[in-house]
Amino acid sequence: MQEAKNGISEAQFDVGTMYQNGRGVKADRNKAIEWFKKAAAQGDAKSVSRLKLMQANATRFGKTASEAGKGDRDSLYDLGKMYMEGVGTNIDYGKAITAFEQSASQGHMKSAYKLGLIYNEGSGVKANSELAFKWFRQAAQADYPAAQYYLGKMYAEGTGVGKNRGEALIWLGKAVDGGFDQARGELINVSESLKAENVKTESSANKKSPVKKAAAPKKKSKAKRFSIEDVVLAGWNRDGSPVAWMPSEITTCRTEGNKVTCFSDDQIRNAGDNIIKFKTKAIISNFYGNGSFKVTYRNLVISSSQAAAVRTDEDDDEPGGVDEGTSDTYKVKTGWSNPHTLKCRMKNKGSVSCTKNKAHAILLTSPTTVVAGTDN
Repeated sequence: MQEAKNGISEAQFDVGTMYQNGRGVKADRNKAIEWFKKAAAQGDAKSVSRLKLMQANATRFGKTASEAGKGDRDSLYDLGKMYMEGVGTNIDYGKAITAFEQSASQGHMKSAYKLGLIYNEGSGVKANSELAFKWFRQAAQADYPAAQYYLGKMYAEGTGVGKNRGEALIWLGKAVDGGFDQARGELINVSESLKAENVKTESSANKKSPVKKAAAPKKKSKAKRFSIEDVVLAGWNRDGSPVAWMPSEITTCRTEGNKVTCFSDDQIRNAGDNIIKFKTKAIISNFYGNGSFKVTYRNLVISSSQAAAVRTDEDDDEPGGVDEGTSDTYKVKTGWSNPHTLKCRMKNKGSVSCTKNKAHAILLTSPTTVVAGTDN
């Protein structure tokens, strides 16, 4: 400021910038213009350019404010951003929040997301996790991936809402499906934490449970009707190994209405002399009383080597997408694979037969006796 008062144009430009952005001083657009004009009068090119930009922004702000005054939700969102960033006007967080709220009340998901960020980070207002949760949830329910990521994190950490890792997995999974790559690592961490928590709970329950005396044998009862619970509790295996796309000892599953969503532990597959690390997400749905249902699953490749591996007809469950290359080699890419769909049906007690691509038959077995009903 002292150098600017002494007529040094570079300092006058810097002071103008600090007033414009509110750095070291309260934002004041009029004072910023005043100092830019002083520097411009001395031929400072940066100040001349800045004045032209500020004038253009002021014109844009006026048009945006006019449209926002008519209740247009997109213009209200733009107006909120301009108040947040001081574009064409002074920074005013209160007016920004008002504009975003008016836009969000009309279903504008980006405005709801912005409000979530403001209250989550405490941008110009006191941080409020409950309000952040409220607005993130509104945007997440409108399928905005970034909001789904933050909502999943809040459920995982118990911030602004009770901790619920199951809900966290659902929303983080949706964020990843929507292309928000940042959610991938969080999804893996929550999945592993939930698995560890379940193991700890089961271990504790086993220690506390007293040994019961053998009960007298009961008469055989009529076979029960097939249900979702039968699939969830069965613990499915394929050729003696747990199945990642069905409830088993390596998966964590959650029932959501009339479908089941499962996330697997880390899995390893050899690719030549290298190793691919991946997880599996499966959705089991379309349950019928006769024991039939559908499974849709995708693999999330966490890490992959650059070396190629020989591809064979047996690679029907390749973890990820395949890069373009020669016919006898392939490279597995990190990220989500294309979805695989299977049609399954209860074959007999404790076994399920699944068909992939109308050709590839897969037989699953369970140590649990599961019986299909007869009605559709």
